[in-house]
Amino acid sequence: MKNLVHYNKNERYINYLCHFHYDQDFFECHEILEEQWKLEMNPQYKKVWLGLIRLSVVLYHYRRGNFAGAKKLMRHVTTFSKDEYLTKLAGIDQNRFIKLVSKLQADIENQNAFQQIEIPIMDQALLKQFHSQRENYASFTEDLINKHTTRDRTDVISERLK
Repeated sequence: MKNLVHYNKNERYINYLCHFHYDQDFFECHEILEEQWKLEMNPQYKKVWLGLIRLSVVLYHYRRGNFAGAKKLMRHVTTFSKDEYLTKLAGIDQNRFIKLVSKLQADIENQNAFQQIEIPIMDQALLKQFHSQRENYASFTEDLINKHTTRDRTDVISERLK
């Protein structure tokens, strides 16, 4: 397997992990890695970013009680969790991640109340890197639940009108 230092130098991935774990801003997680996904030249890392984007979107929908929206993307997250190569590229403990994703899927299927999850990072350098940023991130606030309603969509609307 290739050297796995790519993500260690990726500021967007660190920001994603910080938002995911510290303020639980799943909408921002999506935005951050979508930008990385668009810029990424390595097809394998494109798959990693897409898997993590989908995870954050599932959690965004799930926390808002949009179980149908969460279910739609859940199969992609499950497939991502079972890909040993991709989870290793992301520095994720695959066995723990598979269990976490399986429980998440069951919770969504049963429409259980939302519970925060943590991505089980196995790479110690990556853990140290994102934990060192802790003081730069706030805690979860209720306004993050419907964050999509506050974004400026002028550019998207302009493109559609063209």
